[in-house]
Amino acid sequence: MYRLITITLIFLLFAIANAQNNAPQVSNVVAVADTQNRVVTITYDLSDVEQDSIKIDLRISGDSGTTYLLLVDSTAGDIGYPILPGINKQITWQYEPGLIKLSDQTSNCFRAKIIADDLYEIDIQEIVNRVDSLAMRQDLQAIEGVRHFSANPTAWAATKTFIENKFIAHNLQARRHEFSYSNVTGANIIGRHPGHTEEEKTYIVDGHFDTVSSTPGADDNGSGTVGMLEAMRVLSGYQFARTVVFIGFDLEEVGLVGSQRYVSEAIPHYQQTEGVFNFEMIGYTCHQAGCDAFRPLGNYIHNIYDVNSSSLRVVFDQAAAAYVPGLVVLSTQATPDNPNFRRSDHARFWDAGIKALFLTDGANFRNPHYHQPGDNTTTLDYTFMTNVVKTTVATVAKLAGVRHSGVGLSNFFDLNVTSTSQGPPNQVNTFVLKQNFPNPFNPGTTIEYTLEKSSEITLKIFNLLGEEIRILANKTQAAGTHRVIWDGRNNTGKRVTSGVYVYKIEVDSQLLAKKMVMLR
Repeated sequence: MYRLITITLIFLLFAIANAQNNAPQVSNVVAVADTQNRVVTITYDLSDVEQDSIKIDLRISGDSGTTYLLLVDSTAGDIGYPILPGINKQITWQYEPGLIKLSDQTSNCFRAKIIADDLYEIDIQEIVNRVDSLAMRQDLQAIEGVRHFSANPTAWAATKTFIENKFIAHNLQARRHEFSYSNVTGANIIGRHPGHTEEEKTYIVDGHFDTVSSTPGADDNGSGTVGMLEAMRVLSGYQFARTVVFIGFDLEEVGLVGSQRYVSEAIPHYQQTEGVFNFEMIGYTCHQAGCDAFRPLGNYIHNIYDVNSSSLRVVFDQAAAAYVPGLVVLSTQATPDNPNFRRSDHARFWDAGIKALFLTDGANFRNPHYHQPGDNTTTLDYTFMTNVVKTTVATVAKLAGVRHSGVGLSNFFDLNVTSTSQGPPNQVNTFVLKQNFPNPFNPGTTIEYTLEKSSEITLKIFNLLGEEIRILANKTQAAGTHRVIWDGRNNTGKRVTSGVYVYKIEVDSQLLAKKMVMLR
């Protein structure tokens, strides 16, 4: 009997061990550039415990490894699918100097990245189960207290450092986006977890960390801040096709200042923001009849969206039903005439035509401690908060495309190209006009263009009859990338109707134009 039990236990342990599929590993990545023949040879070793056939992708960075977005097309060798594990694998990349534009002015700023994917499907529930309520409770206890720029500047500054250190500890690309406000310097704290195969496409999880001057701000918005940090802790442990960015917004309480400045000046030119999940008070519940202005019981999360964000709302609701059935979601489409739907950082993204969800426990409509000294950690429902974060983690994991991948980075190398390299040979480009995003849009969209030198520019909107609708820019601008947001209004301030519009930019007597679609 004992021998049978022992054999059975060994068999079970063996089965459990083999049920865990291991991600492939990439090592010894070496890149050698032959600039005379314009060829880069990348060698690498590939291993996989299960000896699966592997899909290999190659990405190249031109900015010292911050992004891997250079065009990589003419390749040959051990790339694609299926590639078997082994040593001394080799890829050759035939590059065209005229198609390479540097973002970094230094030499040796190129780097190769090999992504190895065994196409194993990761269980989203496994990711969701890693969300830890104790970790959030501990983080909230660490930042609880007045976090106000004038009432308690020491705690305000310390919270920024706390968030930043969390990002650094989890190997994110961390940066501060600083800006002036009144007589102080505000700072949004940003952590970037780059995607590997569709890196430009980006999802954002955010929460503002500042408080008003009279509250320890456990729910408003400590809950949102630690919820963002917990989503970051879990998701940073996985690889994704698309990028996930985590942001602690500053100075929300004085008019959404941090998010407004981020949207208008700090979104990188390469980033295509596909969706935003804004945590605004996610920790309070009320289970007594009559305590909530919206519903008699307060054990649900409000998922508020504008018409442009309805597809994002659907994915969130489906994720809650599939992976967090204990969370009740009340989804509501925002109406333009209700200012309560715009009371947090998501509104700045809505104005720019970017999909965003406003996730909130109801704020002052539910929580009697709102903006009061009693808004402390003892008043919160940590199971509820955990379920909100779990649902967001599931949603982002699905949308960002979780991958069972291994990644290897090469040495830095030089291609002997200059930062002035532009289009194909013999083609003169003094500026670039990108397609607006999002498109179609409602009510706002972002138009991006890049100037190669300081130039006099005009940027205008026209309808299909050729009538001028709006002048967005008419001035001299420095070389570099610029963004302008059109909020869907004409020169008189009135909203325009649905339809096709044309935006035209004229730079030094050169003209480019593109079409865009407004949906109402």
